[in-house]
Amino acid sequence: MSSRVSRLVPASYAAACHATAARTPHLTHAPRLALAALDALFLAGTTTCLWSALATPALAYVDPSVMTYTIQALAGVAVALSAVLGVVWRRARRWLLRAMHVDENAGKAVEPAAHAVDANDAEAHAAADAAARKLTEPRKPFAPALSWRARLVLALIAALSLTYCLFFVAPLEVVLPGSSSLSFTIANVWLPLLGLVALVGALIALAASATRGRAFDVILALIAALCVSTLLQEVVLNGNLPTADGTPVDWTIYDKVNLKSALAWLAVVAAFIALARLRPLASRVASVAACLLIVIAQSVGLGMLGAQYADALARPVVTEEGLTTVSPKSNVIVFILDMFDTKDMDDVMAAYPEAADELTGFTWYHNSLGSVIPTRYGVPYIVTGHDFDPTAGEFTTADLQSWFTDRNLLDVANEQGYSVGVYSDSVTYGAQALEDKTMNVHEVAPFFADFLSCARTLGGVGLYRDLPNALKPLFWFTTDQLNDAVVPTDAREPQNSPYVLDDSAMHERFSQPVLTTTDDSTGGAYRVIHCQGPHWPYIMDENGNRVTESQDHTALVNQARGSLGIVEEYISQLKDLGVYDQSTIVITADHGVWPWNNARLNKTTSPILLVKPAGADSTQPLQTSEVPTGHIDLPATLEWAVGAWDGSAADELGSSSVMASSTPVFEVTDEERPRYFYWNNHDGKHDITFVEYEVDGDANDLSDWTFTGNEWPVDVEGYN
Repeated sequence: MSSRVSRLVPASYAAACHATAARTPHLTHAPRLALAALDALFLAGTTTCLWSALATPALAYVDPSVMTYTIQALAGVAVALSAVLGVVWRRARRWLLRAMHVDENAGKAVEPAAHAVDANDAEAHAAADAAARKLTEPRKPFAPALSWRARLVLALIAALSLTYCLFFVAPLEVVLPGSSSLSFTIANVWLPLLGLVALVGALIALAASATRGRAFDVILALIAALCVSTLLQEVVLNGNLPTADGTPVDWTIYDKVNLKSALAWLAVVAAFIALARLRPLASRVASVAACLLIVIAQSVGLGMLGAQYADALARPVVTEEGLTTVSPKSNVIVFILDMFDTKDMDDVMAAYPEAADELTGFTWYHNSLGSVIPTRYGVPYIVTGHDFDPTAGEFTTADLQSWFTDRNLLDVANEQGYSVGVYSDSVTYGAQALEDKTMNVHEVAPFFADFLSCARTLGGVGLYRDLPNALKPLFWFTTDQLNDAVVPTDAREPQNSPYVLDDSAMHERFSQPVLTTTDDSTGGAYRVIHCQGPHWPYIMDENGNRVTESQDHTALVNQARGSLGIVEEYISQLKDLGVYDQSTIVITADHGVWPWNNARLNKTTSPILLVKPAGADSTQPLQTSEVPTGHIDLPATLEWAVGAWDGSAADELGSSSVMASSTPVFEVTDEERPRYFYWNNHDGKHDITFVEYEVDGDANDLSDWTFTGNEWPVDVEGYN
């Protein structure tokens, strides 16, 4: 007999496929429920038996050798029983399926029926050979076909995970640590961000679910790969990102970092797509699992960060209340034009000599030295009159907060009967204390950011943080842009309108007659108004119009001129109201130019200082003085302005002027006077040390600056 006659071979491939297709379809709802009930019954019975086996422990001595054999015997019994129970369970399920006429192999690749081949049946031999050859051909990996509903569910899990990480976690993890320089909290943005997550996630999921088969598996894997890559970017690849303070960024220095980031993203995406093509079923499981794990990890991290900054959610808000009111009796107005350096003022006066026309009665103190740098310390110094104390040995968050909580310039003004208003986004470290010392720092009516504005700006923040480095320039942002996007610009009452640094809007506001006199205090009005000045980025021209300009020195000068225009409009309205002569006005900066990322100064930094005391001859044009003064004399000058100065740096109440050599600026003489400045050794993210310089001579001549050799560590929350 031929060997062909004696062997058993499978039926033809087509017949087998036909047989498989003809079987009973997949389980319907009724059989599924029956199986679930059987499984639940079996588990309940097993649990009951195990529970009944538990006995109350009895304390008795048992020989260790006997106990060892007993444990081994019980283990053997347990293994045997588990095997028996498994067999019984499986057979019970098969019996139930047969009873319900359900083929559990429906839709699966099953070995076809076999039969003997007749030696004379040439057609059967040919079919058998074809089937054998077919079995040797590579087959596509098995993955059950998914309905549209199943595809939508999987796509939603992946897409919502991606958008949750990009548009919710990432922006909030930027907002929380940056709360010290923002005019809003996560309470104002969480709902619009969740809406953005749902909207973008749903659109991605709908688009992905419209594909089928292998295409869907690849797209699902791609979404999961992007989700994994964003986490990798955040944790490993971001490194030292540029600070978001408007500083011009040279993106070319990040070329190597860009390449490293791009290669990492490509590797992750390639791995997920390869898995989707080779093992579709495993890819689906891996994609969904990866997304869910990342969501859990990111949520835990966000929760921990939120707990760390929980106090920021309850802090009072700096509002616009009192911004446009002055007193008919006496006014002390301090304008802080951020980062306005004396040398930049020289350039403004050279390019726009008419800038001095409105500054009648003012003296420009050209040899002006600041106190400390940057804004987060410079503005609190001007507001409170407190300075860094070298005898403390270090500078901490508690020290900065104490400037506000201890008796300071605001207390002095209040004691003299002045209504006090402080308008700045850089006093958040002392917001709680300011609530009791000012008229405008308090809680506001709850609000949510505008959805479109929030989505555009904070969504961009998420993309900036989590996308590859090469794409970051497209989404770079500044702190002021965040404030402008979130804080509402509708017609809210001033007491419910958070104050933001927006010089263009401020210029537009004061171009109209908005100042009014209000006799609501016995002494007068004391106002500290912080503006952006010529700080980066340069987004305003000399006329106060919002523009997009190149970030060069010409743009700086134009913006500086525009910020002076705000002060000029304010002064003009004081004159129109007839209260200019009884007003003391100070125009200064929190600091001069800031060549940060330098451990030592490589140029001078001198904040502008222009002062018009009450009672000065308002017909006289701007005068210039070279006496050695600066921020050291601001506390005494402001105490003089409110009538609290008695000729010394310490009165019977304990003056806020902690510097013994502080003197009203108009009493400073030309005598030699060493002054001290604290430079911030800053690496772009962290404040490392305060570096002390002595200036003996001209603050605008670097040769008159001397490093004293003294440094003190800085440990301030948010920058440590």
